[in-house]
Amino acid sequence: MNELVFLKSNQALTTSLKMADYFGKRHDNVLQAIERANATLLNFKDSKNAIIKTTYKDETGKSNPMYLLNRDGFMFVAMGFTGEKAAQLKWNYIQAFNAMEAALAERKSEQWQEIRSATKVGYKDLSAAVKELYEWAFSHGCKVSEKVFYMNFAKLMNKTLGINPNSRDTLAAWQLYEIEKLQFIARTIIAGLLAKGEDYHLPYRDCKSAFETYARLSYINQRLLPN
Repeated sequence: MNELVFLKSNQALTTSLKMADYFGKRHDNVLQAIERANATLLNFKDSKNAIIKTTYKDETGKSNPMYLLNRDGFMFVAMGFTGEKAAQLKWNYIQAFNAMEAALAERKSEQWQEIRSATKVGYKDLSAAVKELYEWAFSHGCKVSEKVFYMNFAKLMNKTLGINPNSRDTLAAWQLYEIEKLQFIARTIIAGLLAKGEDYHLPYRDCKSAFETYARLSYINQRLLPN
């Protein structure tokens, strides 16, 4: 559900395209519903940013109309959608906004700021370890680029935690905490295998196995299950 609501300039938003897809409606019909709602909404104070007209490019590169909506704008439009299915979808959508706004509030906490800073330090340390591992691997016949070599470890962490790339500034504190733990595990495994001069393929394999074990023992897998 949360993929239907996204962060932009520290605000939870959705789009007319996402609404059309989620409610199973044609985009042009959703545009019409938004335009009707907006004509009324503009008469109210503090409604300026509830619905904003913009554009998107389709697969041909053509620009087409689209709307950005914050939670107030979405609720104002969605109230016009009727039926039991629409009611459930509206409620789920509202919960997605609530979850995103809760995440925004958490990001302002001292705890979140501290753990985010720690993951940035851990990222630099892990990058240095992977770079050292790559240099060892390259000298022993590795053919992939250094970027791909590193991304394999990053993707492994993201997959373990069920997070999207480049989303760490929007994660919950518990997710950042687990990233820090996985970074430490990876650095430890890499350092140990480098010290022994073993096969450069082993660190990735061992990290994968260690991440899977950690996810199971720390109940990460259960936290990733849908409610």
